[in-house]
Amino acid sequence: MNCTNGLGLRLFCLLVGILFLSTSKVFASGAELTNLVIKNNREDLLIDLNINGVFTNEMRTALISGIPVSFSVFVILYEVHDFWFDTRLAYLTTNHTIQYDALKKEYGIVREWEKTGPLVVKEFENARLLISEINGLKIIPLAMLEKEKHYQATVKSELVDKKFHIFSLPWEFETDWYTINFVY
Repeated sequence: MNCTNGLGLRLFCLLVGILFLSTSKVFASGAELTNLVIKNNREDLLIDLNINGVFTNEMRTALISGIPVSFSVFVILYEVHDFWFDTRLAYLTTNHTIQYDALKKEYGIVREWEKTGPLVVKEFENARLLISEINGLKIIPLAMLEKEKHYQATVKSELVDKKFHIFSLPWEFETDWYTINFVY
């Protein structure tokens, strides 16, 4: 197809080019999950994790201007069967939201999985650490698991609202799915 003939054809080629560039890895944030740990207390199976590469410069600029930023973390737990389909035992989603209050010059962080109120900090680095870590997220009661069985947890995080509200540009924040295999 020759993109030099006619305005309509040029517009089509421009739109295809923009679509290709907006979906390429060049615009990805490089976010990843680290320090994934499956553990338990007396009653529940829990997960700890950190999210690296949470904020791009554009997201931080939007945050400072008062736009809230929310991240979701997805956890799926399967019982693994060697010669049959795995059984999904749990699927959960939890959100983290951060918002900057320019008048008070402080960050408010709501970590949905914690039953406490908003955490408030003054420094961005402290806020970034709070928004990017989960410690002790309950996956499933231990009573629902069987000893010596093979299980698999898959975990992912992504931005809740992927549009830059001012310019309608896409924000790229999404990790790959990470998998942890374990025997209980």
